[in-house]
Amino acid sequence: MSDAPKPPTQQEVEQQLKPSRLARGIRIFIAIGVVASVVLLALTVNRDTLTGLARIRWYWLAATVVLWFISVVVDGARLSVLSRVSEHPMGIIRSAEIILVGYFMAAITPFQVGGLPLQLYSMNRWGIPPGKASAVLLVRGVLFYAMVFGLAPFIAWRLGVSSLLFKVLWGYIGIIVGIGGALVVFGLAFPNVIRRWEEWASTRPNPGRFARLAARVLGELEHFFDGLKLFSHGRSLGYLGLAVLLTLAYAASYFSMGATLLAGLGLLELADAPKVVGVNLLLTAVLLFIPTPGASGVAEAGAAALYAMLCPRHMLGVFVVLWRVFSFYLGAFTGGAAALRHVAAPPARDNSS
Repeated sequence: MSDAPKPPTQQEVEQQLKPSRLARGIRIFIAIGVVASVVLLALTVNRDTLTGLARIRWYWLAATVVLWFISVVVDGARLSVLSRVSEHPMGIIRSAEIILVGYFMAAITPFQVGGLPLQLYSMNRWGIPPGKASAVLLVRGVLFYAMVFGLAPFIAWRLGVSSLLFKVLWGYIGIIVGIGGALVVFGLAFPNVIRRWEEWASTRPNPGRFARLAARVLGELEHFFDGLKLFSHGRSLGYLGLAVLLTLAYAASYFSMGATLLAGLGLLELADAPKVVGVNLLLTAVLLFIPTPGASGVAEAGAAALYAMLCPRHMLGVFVVLWRVFSFYLGAFTGGAAALRHVAAPPARDNSS
């Protein structure tokens, strides 16, 4: 296999977190989100909205806050468990901070891809070699999204989702997932071929954009296969099994926030609770591939389109804005504070719990 990836240097991370660059990304993220929210509210709010707001059940909204906190803690515990495979364990608090850092960088970068370099940097500063850190983060993502993409087609069929836009989005996802799956199968069957291609792409003199992209993709495939090796031994399988259970617990808490929000607005029928969870899962699957920072704009429009089957029009805008706050904004802005602290903090071993 190729050498392990190098984490970004302090200078590279500071460049990534330059106030001017952060401000530009944050402005774009907020601008798109605010415009989308204002348009949605303008199209849905009417005199019945005030009547609906008067029926708010604050204890259900408080339950949403609790579910958000539980999802962060459980996700932190999941990363903490996976880090033990690398023999450089992190505590739950440190792991949760690293996850929130990813939320923040996803909010200000296209396709939500900006989190991984900063997460690798943070994990390396706290004792995990970059190759193992990359493998742990990749396996964490695979556990969650394998479940999401495995269930999404069935849920879409059960909900009767058949709009042209959603079909186009699913076609887009199918192409990307199909190409990725084919590469993984090919890499498992012919690892030496992948290694030779990666070496060819990375050692070419004056490589073009395609060669640089190919080297990066093939290199990530190698790191993924290295990660699978980490989880193929006896004790590691136990940690992997626990991580699977924590993934299910995380999904249950994260996807249930939509149901508690609807209940808080006095709009949830008990029989519709599974549908709400299913809609949240579908949105998570689709929004991963949206090019805008944090999927802003598309997230609001997609949520409004899907939740229209469960939420009356006069409360739809209010609900979608609240859903977006808890499903993404809260984690992103909490992660912003963690990102700056991780850059400023001195390197040290993690002893959090």
